Amino acid sequence: MFKELDVIVLTTDIPLDRIFDVPDDSPLLESVHPYKGLKSGDVGTIVCVYNNGEAFEVEFLEPTGYTVAIATVLPSQARPATSKDMVNYRFASNQPALPR
Repeated sequence: MFKELDVIVLTTDIPLDRIFDVPDDSPLLESVHPYKGLKSGDVGTIVCVYNNGEAFEVEFLEPTGYTVAIATVLPSQARPATSKDMVNYRFASNQPALPR
């Protein structure tokens, strides 16, 4: 069972229109960014658990600690993070622009 402050890894994609909050300057909104949402493998931290674990709010950060998105995630869309998981490089602010 997941609890607040657990680090999770998405097992499914979450499209942009299903994300609860995206800061105005999030890399998810950049026109050159090929990913219009969160992707399987993205790592986040649970910040709120609803109805005894039926769903939870997860904050997704870039490696510098900047919030990329906050999304409602179902337990079926996530798994606990392990020592082999890492924050996804695609959110790094110093990452070169990806080709279209």
